Formats: sequence, C-alpha cells, structure tokens
Amino acid sequence: MTRVLITGASGLLGTAVRQQLESAGHTVIPCHHNKNSGGEHLDVTSAESVAEVFGRAEPEVVVHCAAIPDVAQCEKDPERAHLVNVVGTELVTAHATRVGARVLHVSTDWVFAGDGDGGYRETDSPTPAQEYGRSKLAAEKAAGSALIVRVPLLYGLSAEPRPTWPAQVLTKLARGEEVRTDDEEIRQPALVDDVARCFAELISLGVNGIVHIAPAEQHTKLAWSHLLAEAVGAPAELIRRAPRPEWPTRPLRATLRADRLTELGVRPPRGAAEVAATHRAQLADLLT
Repeated sequence: MTRVLITGASGLLGTAVRQQLESAGHTVIPCHHNKNSGGEHLDVTSAESVAEVFGRAEPEVVVHCAAIPDVAQCEKDPERAHLVNVVGTELVTAHATRVGARVLHVSTDWVFAGDGDGGYRETDSPTPAQEYGRSKLAAEKAAGSALIVRVPLLYGLSAEPRPTWPAQVLTKLARGEEVRTDDEEIRQPALVDDVARCFAELISLGVNGIVHIAPAEQHTKLAWSHLLAEAVGAPAELIRRAPRPEWPTRPLRATLRADRLTELGVRPPRGAAEVAATHRAQLADLLT
C-alpha cells in the first residue's frame, strides 16, 4: 500500500479523503494547520515546516487539500489568499518533488468565469472572475505536472466537521426558520464521499494533468433546498427565493464536464437527487 500525506486533513474534503484511503489500506499521514487537531502540525506557508514534516513522513503521494476556500475572505485579504493558496502550493509541490512523492492538487470550478453556458472541459482556458478563482488558478500553475483535480460545490451528510448546505437547510427547517437562497447560480453539488472515492481511484491509476470531478446533475441552491426538504418530508413552504449575492463576483454557471474522468474508467460523483433518495435516513438526522 501507499504512504499518503494529506494537507488540510481536518477539513471537509481532507477528512473524507483520509477515511477513504485508510479504508483501502493505505498509510495516511494527516496534516493540520491547527496544532490541536492531532496528526502532524503543518504550516504550508512555511518552507521550514513543510521540509520538516515531509522529511519525517517520507510520503509517496501528497493530497494537497489545504487552502483558503472562503470566497469573501479571499476578496478581503488577497495577500493572505495568495500566501496560502499559491505560495503554499509552491512549497508543497517543491518538497514533494524533493522526497519523490506524486502530488494530487485540489482546485475548483471557479477558475472559470461561468458567464456562458458552462460545461467546461479540462482543455478550456480558465478566466476566473474573483480573487479566490485567481489564486486557485495560480496554484494550479504552481503545482506544475501534478494531478490537478477541479471540484464543484462539495457537501457532506452530517454537520461534521462543519455543516454544509444540507445541514444548514434542514436544521433551519426543523426549527421553523426560513431558508432564503437564490435561484440563479447553477451548481453541481457533489457528495464529498464520492469525490474522495474518485481521488483514491485516480491515485491508484497514477495519472497526471487536469481532471474534472463533478456530477452531471445541476441545481440552483433553491432547487436543491426543495429537493432536500422533499427527501425528508420537511416543510418546503419555508424555502424562499432571495436575491443572488452581489459581492464578491460569483460565476452564474461554472459547470464542469467530467469527460476525462469517464475516459479513465472512474465513475463520477452521484447527483444530488440520487444521493438524497439513497441517504434519506442520514439527511433526516439533520432535522435537529
């Protein structure tokens, strides 16, 4: 089996990837920015920290999940976004190369402006419209010849390690509170467990280059909220249309095609409707 180091291992995606790889028998070295999260403490913005951890861990594969994904935070503090998302990737890639490890770098659908019909292929030229997308595109370039995976909106089926959209919606509905969201942005909600499975399969294939991991199914957050409510019998009348956020700039349709994933023989993530139908019991647990 393979020794895999995961940066950002306490986040939503990092946690799912760790669970997936450990269940497959790989040796996982989880790395966290928070010193109290267990595993290795790793500051991806520090060359000294990265060199020390990588030298001690001697990974064969590095899954680089660590980043600032908060779009508003990136817009407010672009220097910090660049430091973590770009410089962090440069350091992780350089030290992975030094110890002979392959890199899987996590990127985003928001490297595309999303001002057209969507359906972006791996070969399409990115044109990010906000600081988050720009920093992630720069990080892709910093990752060099790594395996670069672009993912869409990720979610989980519990409130841990942080509540994602299903938990936010169903918790509010259970309390009799309104859910207000827009019906304009087209997203491809992807269950983080499915994405982690794709990561594991791509690692085993040893491929490089850019791969899009996304379901074919598309929803606005309003439509997705109704779907979640219907799955568990929650009061959908509390779901209301709200104006789309005006700041920061957000793509209207930065949807991804997963052609290369399919060509590689890897099943894409399931759509939100299939997940809701299959995991009603887990979603019902969020009605607290």
